[in-house]
Amino acid sequence: MNLRATVLLTVRLLAAVASAAGTPPDKIWQPATLRPEISPLPTNHFSIPPQLSALADWNIFYTTRAGDVWLGGGNRIARQHRGQWSVFTSTNLLGPEQPLGFAETADGRVWCATAEIIWQFDGRNWLATRSGLDHVHTLLAARDGTLWLATARGLLRYTRGAWIVNGFGDGLPAGDISSVQEDDHGAVFAQTTNGWFRFEPDADTDAPQTEMLSTKFDHANIQEDAVITLHFRGRDKWDQTLPDFLLFSWRLDEHEWSAFQPETVVALSGLGLGRHVFQVRAIDHNGNVENPPAELEFNVVVPWYREVRLVGALAFALLASLFFGALALNRHRRLQHSYAKVEQLVAERTGQLELANRELLHSQKMNALGTLAAGIAHDFNNILSIIKGSAQIIEDNVGNPEKIRARTARIQTVVQQGAEVVDAMLGFSRSADAPLAPCDLNAVVADTRKLLGDRFLHETEVQFTPGENLPEIPVPRDFVQQILLNFIFNADEAMTGRKRIELATTLSEKLPAEIYLPPAAAEKFILIAVRDHGAGIAPALRARIFEPFFTTKNLSARRGTGLGLSMVYELAKKMGAGLAVESAPNVGSTFTLIIPVKL
Repeated sequence: MNLRATVLLTVRLLAAVASAAGTPPDKIWQPATLRPEISPLPTNHFSIPPQLSALADWNIFYTTRAGDVWLGGGNRIARQHRGQWSVFTSTNLLGPEQPLGFAETADGRVWCATAEIIWQFDGRNWLATRSGLDHVHTLLAARDGTLWLATARGLLRYTRGAWIVNGFGDGLPAGDISSVQEDDHGAVFAQTTNGWFRFEPDADTDAPQTEMLSTKFDHANIQEDAVITLHFRGRDKWDQTLPDFLLFSWRLDEHEWSAFQPETVVALSGLGLGRHVFQVRAIDHNGNVENPPAELEFNVVVPWYREVRLVGALAFALLASLFFGALALNRHRRLQHSYAKVEQLVAERTGQLELANRELLHSQKMNALGTLAAGIAHDFNNILSIIKGSAQIIEDNVGNPEKIRARTARIQTVVQQGAEVVDAMLGFSRSADAPLAPCDLNAVVADTRKLLGDRFLHETEVQFTPGENLPEIPVPRDFVQQILLNFIFNADEAMTGRKRIELATTLSEKLPAEIYLPPAAAEKFILIAVRDHGAGIAPALRARIFEPFFTTKNLSARRGTGLGLSMVYELAKKMGAGLAVESAPNVGSTFTLIIPVKL
């Protein structure tokens, strides 16, 4: 055994030991310690016929194992087969131009390399099998049937129907591969800028493994007209070949394997009925092919609309659904008709209730006006009496300017008083539907006090403490006045003897303790309080004071209707205000209107 055979055997043993020990093997390309022993090519012993010599400058010569002679030069290729010469001329890259060399693989196929394309002879014509190469230097057909290409960007290897690129990740230096040669012992060497490198096929003998990702199709039933998209991926055991550089070949139902390609997706369509088996295998940069391949089994079944029994059942179900759907629709329409009648009756009753509510509100307002009428009439009688007397004095003293000016001033004073009463009355009777304008609540309370008249104020002392820095806010003026008049009249009737009612306005961020109607949310509130010093309200009755027709005056000389405070509740609710009541027996009561300040 010579030295080279010993080294080769040692490398194979080390690779086997490394694989068994579970350690990553060496790269498949290793720097060569010795220069390859390559015998010179045999000299051609044939002469070129004169008719061929004139066609081209033949500079490439090759003889196949069958004895065929191939010549290459310029854009022409010539072949001698069974003593006959044939010439192939290429135009527009329809055949090899400027050939660099010929090679014959073990299966008898003849190959030709040009600078950018590898061609294969099919017995009649040249066919391009690999294009887009970067300057091919050498074409080599090794003894094991592998076809090698040395290019400016690496080394290409054609084996088992796959074009495999060997480069930096396989142990070769990056860059130009100037030559690839096979020595006398069958070892393959590549010449690089860093010297010679030797191909060690036994360094990595572990084949990659493929994993099916489309597991949802495994043993699944697929419709006959469906398109199945299968995804898969591979992994080399030692990552000698990275996953993105693995090549895959697939087949369906034991048919021919497809060519190795980098794609990891396959779309299948037009499949026949029955069971199908999809197989896929991977090949790494050392030519190791996965065995056995990864498999996925599925069944192609008839579409549901071609199943007679299923279609019949569905038709029956559809008819039943239509029947019951029509029945449900009929009931639904009858219910809609009934609902429409009910909604019409509800709308009519709601309109009647709103009308009754407006009439009740008007009645309450008229009752309040009736209560105020006597006092206001008395005030106006006093005003008219003063005007009448002053006019008589002016008439009797036409020549006395001093008396005329005094009586004129008196008339102006009482007229101003009457005008203020009229303004207060107008504000109280203004419609709630009028647009809201910001108003001063202190002025509203003061105008409400003027509505009471001199007679009421003579019998009952009404004190008003206006709050400071109250903001003007848009509120229904007549609502506020009607609520205050209800509070004032109830306070007056709750007291005997010396009567005193206290009115006060304040701006507060906190709400009173006992709230019966919460106001709308706000940061600040204006509180209008009406306080009396009467008998107070018992705790058992306090929870019902805002109920309609509930009154505490059943035994009094003036029986109440029980609607005053219920209307107060509704008015406050409409304007978004709140109500609070504080009362203690024999101490008095305080009714507070809470108006939110919305900025």
